[in-house]
Amino acid sequence: MKTFALLLCYKYMNTNTKLSSFAIIFISMFLLAMQNSPRTKFPSLTAETLAGNKITLPDAVKGKKAFLVIAFERKAQSQADAWYEVYAKQFQGEGYVFYELPMISSMWKWLSGFIDSGMRSGVPSYKHNNVATYYGPLDEYIKAFGVKDRSLVYVFTLNEQGEIVGRTNGGVEPGKIIQLK
Repeated sequence: MKTFALLLCYKYMNTNTKLSSFAIIFISMFLLAMQNSPRTKFPSLTAETLAGNKITLPDAVKGKKAFLVIAFERKAQSQADAWYEVYAKQFQGEGYVFYELPMISSMWKWLSGFIDSGMRSGVPSYKHNNVATYYGPLDEYIKAFGVKDRSLVYVFTLNEQGEIVGRTNGGVEPGKIIQLK
């Protein structure tokens, strides 16, 4: 919505069309309200990386911008891989840190060693510090992340305070990348 308002402003300021003072004031107020609207804090989530480090988000990324990819099902891996490529090409250079978070129900915790070992063998070693598996109750996160379809990945960008500034789900599309920025 913010992008639409900016484009609208830009279009009218760069044409011969006269825009009333009211419209300029309205668009300015709208942009100001969008900029100052309260942000949602990313919910606390503790997971262990494939390198064996325990992390708690958003604390682990405090003071940094973050790019998070969350998956609830194995079949979402191709989407997660595609989003990693977007991160590497468009966000990493802007100072974002990356985490991929497989979300696995607590009923599988007893197999976590086996599951994580399989993931370690399938995930390139350079990503082991950035893939952190969560084992536990899922309902709270499904609600917090607005999950409607578990076969999709849910992608978030966080600011330095751990607040969600962008979100999308599913496969990579140009419009979704804009939503994250």
